[in-house]
Amino acid sequence: MTRRPLPCAPRRAPTACALSAPDALALAAPAEAAIDRRALLAGGLATGAALALARPLRAAESASRRFEVLRDGASIGEQTTTVARAGEALDVTVRVRILVKVLGIGAYRYELDSQERWEGGRLVALDGQTNDDGERQVARVRREGGRLVSSGDWSGELPDDVATTTYWTPAFLQRSTWISTQTGRPLSVAAAQAGAAEIPGPSGPLPVRRWQVSGDIDLTLFYDDRGEWMGSAFDAGGETARFRALSAAPALAPLWPSA
Repeated sequence: MTRRPLPCAPRRAPTACALSAPDALALAAPAEAAIDRRALLAGGLATGAALALARPLRAAESASRRFEVLRDGASIGEQTTTVARAGEALDVTVRVRILVKVLGIGAYRYELDSQERWEGGRLVALDGQTNDDGERQVARVRREGGRLVSSGDWSGELPDDVATTTYWTPAFLQRSTWISTQTGRPLSVAAAQAGAAEIPGPSGPLPVRRWQVSGDIDLTLFYDDRGEWMGSAFDAGGETARFRALSAAPALAPLWPSA
């Protein structure tokens, strides 16, 4: 996701909320959570836990996880991330809906829908549509003749070995360029382990490994001992924004192709 300063949510209310809206959502989470103009998305309820337990995880064709989005502890929206196997390809779908209210009145709205296709661990297509409180943004990326090209709000050639601001697989932490699912813009990042932590999980305190992302995105990502993305945290204009996983199963990470 791409991040830019976000004005107080209500243009008509004196006490604003200074958010960060994610991309992707990076929002980015998702994604991405990189954040464009209104920085608030950084970091799906995983449904079907019984199904995941009933058959080998590798045989699963798809998995979903839903995340609650919070700002300063208050729930303001949700994100759902779905990963599905399509033959040798993976399709990743992200849906984000955020609504910030002030005195019961909607003051800021963010909506993102993105779809990605991956083959052999390489991005081959990305489409993203964002409504950032009335501002429309588009991401469009295609692999054409061996080249990865963005032709959405950001246009140009991209590096071959990229990730996106969807965060769902820890494999992305090893890549230095993440593509905003909001605009298609390449983001230069570095991810470093920042020790163990405990965050609110689906059924109580959850031990996780903390990864600090810096560069064009500044946020913290949390992965459990299975390598599952379980949330994120970032500054939203002086307040803390968080994505919190609402379920731990079924697992998304095993769907990424093994090396």
